Amino acid sequence: MITAKANLAVLEAALENAPVSVADVMTREVMTLGPEQTFADTVALMANRFFRHVLVVDEDQRLCGVISDRDILRGLARTLNWKAKSISEIMTRDAFTVTPDTPISLAIREMLTNHISCLPVIGSDGRVCGILTSTDLLTAYEKIQCALERSALPAAEKTNANSLAKER
Repeated sequence: MITAKANLAVLEAALENAPVSVADVMTREVMTLGPEQTFADTVALMANRFFRHVLVVDEDQRLCGVISDRDILRGLARTLNWKAKSISEIMTRDAFTVTPDTPISLAIREMLTNHISCLPVIGSDGRVCGILTSTDLLTAYEKIQCALERSALPAAEKTNANSLAKER
């Protein structure tokens, strides 16, 4: 039987290394394009890679906008000559952003409130330094949840849980 004291110890152990700020979980290698590039460039890029957002930046790596896979679908459906369009005609210009030191809870609240699945991360110099996506957040959550589950299991079941975690 697991006592309240044991539960507290499990929770403390799982949270000891838990991420706190956006910098702890964001993706640092960001796919970017320039605003002068074509919509066709974006379609080709996203068709050959596994990500759902492209940040549009100027020559100084300052954010101009965001293009999501949904923007691409809308653009393809609504634009007759989509290959001739520039990214700047289709991107979301006034994107919500965060900084690396933004608490994760605030970033999540921003994403939920605005029904978005990514936030560009802007460094103190005003340049893009990363992106926070729903996948980044789910990956962090999975690690915390796995640690909680492993800590709460009886010893015999921990071996199976550890094997499952290694398979991921």
